[in-house]
Amino acid sequence: MDAGPFPQNLTAQALPHSLLQPFISRYIYRSLFTPGDNYTEKAMPFRPASSIDFFIGHPFETIDCHTGQPIPFTRCTIRGPRTCKKYIIRLRARFISFTIRFHPTGLYRLSGIPMDRFTDKAMPGADTGLLPFDTICGRMLYANNISACSEIVEEYLLPLALKSRSMPGITEQIAQELIQRKGQAYVRDLATKNYLSARQLERNFKKEIGVSPKTYSRMIRLHSLIQSKISNPAAKWTTLAYEYNFFDQMHFIREFNDFLELNPSEFIPAEFAF
Repeated sequence: MDAGPFPQNLTAQALPHSLLQPFISRYIYRSLFTPGDNYTEKAMPFRPASSIDFFIGHPFETIDCHTGQPIPFTRCTIRGPRTCKKYIIRLRARFISFTIRFHPTGLYRLSGIPMDRFTDKAMPGADTGLLPFDTICGRMLYANNISACSEIVEEYLLPLALKSRSMPGITEQIAQELIQRKGQAYVRDLATKNYLSARQLERNFKKEIGVSPKTYSRMIRLHSLIQSKISNPAAKWTTLAYEYNFFDQMHFIREFNDFLELNPSEFIPAEFAF
C-alpha cells in the first residue's frame, strides 16, 4: 500500500538487518525530481563496490560512453566493480533508486556467483536467477521510503543469508585492510602476511570481488582521494596527491585518465554520480 507522497529530492542511508550485515554494508535510497521537459545528466564513474540496484521511478536513458549506443532500461540490475567511466544517464521526471551496497566479497558469499561475471556490467537481475526480481520490483514500485524498500528486500535476502557463509574469509579481510589504508598498501606484502602466493590472491580477488587485487587497490586509492576532494573542494590536487602517496605527478594524472578519462583539472564533481 502507498503510505504517502514520494519525496522529491532526498538521499537516505540505512543499515540492513543484523543477519545481513556480514554481507551488506548499507542501503541507499535516492529520489530526484527534474521538472518539465528538462533532464539531469550524470556520468557513471569507476567504483570499487558491487551492488543490486532497483529503479522504481520514471524510466531513464542510459548511453554507453564508448559506443554512444543506448542501453535498454531495466528495473533491477546487479553491478560489480566498474573500472572506468562506463555510462551516461539522463534522468527525467521522478527518479527513484534503492541500492543494496555490499561489502567487498558480500555479494559473492551471499549468492555464490563468481564476481568476475559482473565486472564492468549492469546485468539485469532477472538474468541471474538469484531472486524473483520481477516480483520484488513490482512490490517496490509502491514503496516510498528506505524503510519500506528494505522491508521488502529483506524478505528475500534473509533466507539467502541463513544458507550462506557469514564469516568473512581472507579475501574480505585483505580488501577491508586496503579500504582502511585507502589503497596505500603493497598487495604482495598483504599476500605474504596472509600466507598466500600472488597468484592465489589474484585468483581469489577476481572470483570473490571481480577485479585483481592491484586494480582494486588502485581504485580504492583514487576513489578515497576523490571523496576527499568532494568533501573539501578547496583542497589542491597537488596536496591530495601527496597525501595519497602519488609522488609522481604524471602517475597521478595517468590514474585519473585510466579511471575517469579526464585530467584532474577537468574534474567537476556535479557531472558524476559518485
